[in-house]
Amino acid sequence: MKDLSPSQRTAGTARLLMTAGALFAAEALLRGSAARTVIAAALLSAGGWLLSFAKRAS
Repeated sequence: MKDLSPSQRTAGTARLLMTAGALFAAEALLRGSAARTVIAAALLSAGGWLLSFAKRAS
């Protein structure tokens, strides 16, 4: 297994957060829950922030 750079590990974490946020948002929208939608939006924005941070760091 090759060693990953810190920016690659950060990008992987960001992709995981964004995927989880997207799935959580879809589930929240289907149920019509406002609180779950807000939490999903926070996950998506955190993932986006991490992804942009990883891109700048590399």
